[in-house]
Amino acid sequence: MSEAGVPSRFRIETVAETGSTNADLVARATAGEPDGLVLRTDHQTSGRGRLDRRWDAPPGTNLLFSTLLRPDWPAERVPLVTSCLAVALVDALEPLLNEQAAGVVARVKWPNDVLLHDRLTGDPIGGSTAKVAGILAELVGAPSDHGATVVVGMGVNVAWPGPGDDGPPGAVSLLGVRAAVEPTALLHVILRAFGDRLDLLGDPDGPAALREAHRERSATIGRWVRAERAGGDLVGTAVDVGLDGALRVVTADGSSIAVRAGDVVHLRTD
Repeated sequence: MSEAGVPSRFRIETVAETGSTNADLVARATAGEPDGLVLRTDHQTSGRGRLDRRWDAPPGTNLLFSTLLRPDWPAERVPLVTSCLAVALVDALEPLLNEQAAGVVARVKWPNDVLLHDRLTGDPIGGSTAKVAGILAELVGAPSDHGATVVVGMGVNVAWPGPGDDGPPGAVSLLGVRAAVEPTALLHVILRAFGDRLDLLGDPDGPAALREAHRERSATIGRWVRAERAGGDLVGTAVDVGLDGALRVVTADGSSIAVRAGDVVHLRTD
């Protein structure tokens, strides 16, 4: 059953502890679970991100959830759910940060992170990466003419690491910038924004609208970056995001290359 204030397309289940909400939903999707299930936990013992990076936040401190989607969009739009959720989080955090941490803004770091930056300088809070959230999307089975199934998970650092905590390198929390919010309330705001973005993505011009929203909220476009890819690293200036979600990088020799998979490091230019 959908909770009050949450779009009817979503129904939330909460468990006290699990290994991975993504893994749980992949299993349930394979068993036939319908679209829209949101699985949330207070503690994740085997949480992971891209490249199998792992973290273990203290129980009850952060927002950890995954969503099962069975969209009927064209298959090429399915990878855009990562950008869709990242943009939704930035939109959800904007009023909270404006009210409680006016000097801080949230920005999307390609491909799957959300960072906190100084509103005036554009620098990461604390001079480090300032990662406040990470996203991991997993395709379940192969896309077909009837659509695709994808599980997309997010971890938002709500209260950990706090001031003085020894968290993951480069991590920052909302509490760390003096923005206090209850995780359940934040989840509801995120799901409202995410539902709106998913509806728009289903429109004929959905990818173009999402691309523009991502560009406006990007921490990566305009930066000197290193794209770490399976075929070798690529260094250049990130100049755009494509309709397919790929990051466009221009190298020193003027070559323009679309990066569709890999990790990106923001490099200093001074």
